[in-house]
Amino acid sequence: MTEAGYSGECYVDNFLKQVNFPKHYAILKDIHIPINENSYLQIDTLIITKKYILVLEIKNIKGKIYFQKTPKQLVRDFEGEFKAFKCPEQQLLRHLKKLQIVLNQAKINIPIKGLIVFAYSKTQIVLPPEFAKITMGCDIADHIERYNELPDVISQSIFNKLLSVIALQSTEYLPNPLAQTFPLELANIRTGLICPICHNKIINQKNCPTCKTSSRIMQQQAIEDWFYLCKDTISNRDCVHFLELKDKYAANYILNKLKLNKVNHHRYRHYSFSQSLCFKKPSITL
Repeated sequence: MTEAGYSGECYVDNFLKQVNFPKHYAILKDIHIPINENSYLQIDTLIITKKYILVLEIKNIKGKIYFQKTPKQLVRDFEGEFKAFKCPEQQLLRHLKKLQIVLNQAKINIPIKGLIVFAYSKTQIVLPPEFAKITMGCDIADHIERYNELPDVISQSIFNKLLSVIALQSTEYLPNPLAQTFPLELANIRTGLICPICHNKIINQKNCPTCKTSSRIMQQQAIEDWFYLCKDTISNRDCVHFLELKDKYAANYILNKLKLNKVNHHRYRHYSFSQSLCFKKPSITL
């Protein structure tokens, strides 16, 4: 489901690029905001304008879909085989309530919209949800552009404040490395310093020759990729191999500079991800 969900989000992102957004807007990805000790707000795609905030609950589920009311479940009929899932409508309602808490704490008043998006139009919605609006990925532009006709309700300064509130409160959410979930061959993963913008491989250079992204940013991105793809810990030897460094001293310098959690000492030392270091603040498209 993780792989399918990511594929669906990427597919819907292509249609978001076709939306005629107002001058000031932001698309934030992978929001993870603690509400209290036992609760957090986690949103895959959040759109912010001066007119509204829109939460997208994106699903990639094939077959005939029934939004069952009692109990609240999504039931899928795929080639005669029935399977129950968590109800996207209930998930969306929880997101909206928790997001309202964040806005109330920041004393920001702006309408919150919610939309359930099924990535692919081959999905057949037999029984729609009771309250939530629903659309196919290819039709998402029509829904959003209707929202874009609404008047502005917050100023530019409040808009900037809202972006800051979301970015500053969002903490790193680190799922299990993909290699622990899928049959991912680590030998097939591209190593070295890769520019996150141009995807060029950088060797013995301080900056990307094309876009001037610094090697420091590439080092951070590479270590983040390791935690997301390979393992939940990294050793000096891992770092030398993955970043294609000249020796263990270069690896030690980078790992210590990133302020990761140190485990064990000396030759057995390895490093784990530190919540104090959030590589992936929400990705913002302006």
